[in-house]
Amino acid sequence: MTVTVRDAEARDADFILALNAACTPAVGDMSAQDFRDIAGWAHRIVIAEADGSSVGFMILIRPGSAYPSDNYGWFEQHFDHQLYVDRIAVADSARGLGVGRTLYEEALRMAADLGEERVTAEVNEVPPNPESMAFHAKLGFRHLLSRTSPRLGKRVAMLERPL
Repeated sequence: MTVTVRDAEARDADFILALNAACTPAVGDMSAQDFRDIAGWAHRIVIAEADGSSVGFMILIRPGSAYPSDNYGWFEQHFDHQLYVDRIAVADSARGLGVGRTLYEEALRMAADLGEERVTAEVNEVPPNPESMAFHAKLGFRHLLSRTSPRLGKRVAMLERPL
């Protein structure tokens, strides 16, 4: 199976919202209005496809965005040159097929092309998400610290993958 990545289009909104809902609480809740807002702050939103079907997505935000996420804000305070992964989601039917790896390879390529020095992300620790922690470790992400999001009350691991 070949996994490809393309830019999201307006027609992908229902897929993104449905997959996001299916992946909660590993990813945060996202209403249609939240998605429209995030899309306005995002550098890119990409869709992973396998055999012509959408099977995953990733939302990426560059430094200097007005995105009001406190986790993004933490990375902004600590790094000048980073590409932030706001969220990534992969359909259950496509897990283990390289979809997440392909999305992250695209993010790493994009970060390098933009002159960024790292890709950043956070993973839930409460509620726990050990699969995602293991996945990120395999991709070379390092755990910087654990913090509780003041706005959401979730404990997250702040991660970075230097280029």
